Amino acid sequence: MSLKTFFNVFIGLVLPVASVIGGLIYFRYSEHFILGFPILYFWMFLWFILTSVCISCSWFFFDKKNYD
Repeated sequence: MSLKTFFNVFIGLVLPVASVIGGLIYFRYSEHFILGFPILYFWMFLWFILTSVCISCSWFFFDKKNYD
């Protein structure tokens, strides 16, 4: 596997999955609130958006030149 493919998979797949699982582990007992949501729910909602951003960045930096 080339370095380019590694970074593509890392940014588009590994980073979002690791962040969601890490957030579950880190925030599971927290009682803090952000914008009225428990911090764990806010973290999950935030990663819905950030996962799309990661996939878009992965496509833009690594796969865009393969398409016309």
